[in-house]
Amino acid sequence: MINSYSIEKLLGEIRKPSANPGGGALVIMIANMAVNLIFMMDKKDYGAKNDQANVSRETLNHISGLLTDLADEDIKYATILVDKCIKEKNVDEKYFIDAARPQIKLNTIILEAMKHLGFFLENGKSYTISDGEIANILLKAAIDASLPTIDINLNQTNFKYNIDEVKSEAEKLYEKNLIIIERRKS
Repeated sequence: MINSYSIEKLLGEIRKPSANPGGGALVIMIANMAVNLIFMMDKKDYGAKNDQANVSRETLNHISGLLTDLADEDIKYATILVDKCIKEKNVDEKYFIDAARPQIKLNTIILEAMKHLGFFLENGKSYTISDGEIANILLKAAIDASLPTIDINLNQTNFKYNIDEVKSEAEKLYEKNLIIIERRKS
């Protein structure tokens, strides 16, 4: 649904007072763009590492598909929650958890993407290292940008999510990737 929008249509929808997609779906789309930006570093031959390249390539393609579906899932559950909040005085916590779940899934998916980004940073085309660096920044930022949606929804529930663990893992992967970037730039 949202993934078939033109940029013009997407921006038009975002600027509406009752934006649909909202911030959650946009964060997922930005993460998906970052995942696809990683492919700018891809090359045809990795020599002895061709098998590893194929695994990383296939995994990132799969991740991109998951994120495509996840953006629509985010819109679906956010819309359901907003409708419930408008129509009912007491909304079951299930709807808040459902609305937070796409962002929680996003974070798990991003961590996996950041691991595979490391392969392309280390072994991919050096002249597109800036694209890999941008992907690294955007993926880490997407985790940070998922927090408001997670917080606002889960604060209405008894559901526990250890965001500090996710942020810590993202920071480690980000720094590890940054070391590779700096080494390859020199």
